[in-house]
Amino acid sequence: MRDLFYIMGDDATEILVLNDSLEELERIALFPKGDTARIPKPLKADIESSFVISHNGTQCILFLGSGSVKTHRDIAYLFEPESKNIRRIEFSGFYDQLRKQFAELNIEAATMLCNDLALGLRGNRTNPDNYIVLASPGKLSPEFKRKVLIKLPVEFIGISGMDYDAEQDILFITFSSESTPNAYDDGQIGESYLAIIQDAAKQIKEIELNISSLTKLSALSPELGLKKIESVTQTRDKRQLLLVADDDLGNTDLFSIGF
Repeated sequence: MRDLFYIMGDDATEILVLNDSLEELERIALFPKGDTARIPKPLKADIESSFVISHNGTQCILFLGSGSVKTHRDIAYLFEPESKNIRRIEFSGFYDQLRKQFAELNIEAATMLCNDLALGLRGNRTNPDNYIVLASPGKLSPEFKRKVLIKLPVEFIGISGMDYDAEQDILFITFSSESTPNAYDDGQIGESYLAIIQDAAKQIKEIELNISSLTKLSALSPELGLKKIESVTQTRDKRQLLLVADDDLGNTDLFSIGF
């Protein structure tokens, strides 16, 4: 957005702002700092996804709590980069709509796809299916429309990030493997994968999104081995993808790959 990258971690207190050379420009406080650099797991809003939205004629970023724990993870934060204003928004009404559709809620990815808000719902060992939820964005009050089951060619992996290129009609999706039985606990980290969906606007109209081809990211570089890729976005020139990895220990890595 505006040739800048805004990165937020699920237990971080600050939004990290990078330029297109991936140099740190500043950090913007989203939550008060505590005694430790990371927000304790039982207290964190668990922000796992974000997307760009126009609000009152201004381009903003909406950061979403995962919804994996009712109440304090049912929150969104509207961030306006120009003014740096931050507004807390209650999303329980929308998340409760989703809970009627799914046994467990864990929102890990988000992007605008055509005129819809697309959310990636991650599965786990108990509830292994991954879904894309389509919702009408509304005025900061989304409404559930329908869900799309993601069919994958490998043993269970969970959706972790999405980005959509409207000009080329390409949907980029990242997946990671983590041995956990539920939407709350962390687990052993395995491989991460990338899917590139051509003609995405047409494919997303079906009740299932069949992904027949996945790129194992460790096959591109050993540096990507056993890295839990959490998000993906295109660079300004649309010739590269920026991947963000998290090791669940407070460490973050950035990777850039061509496509």
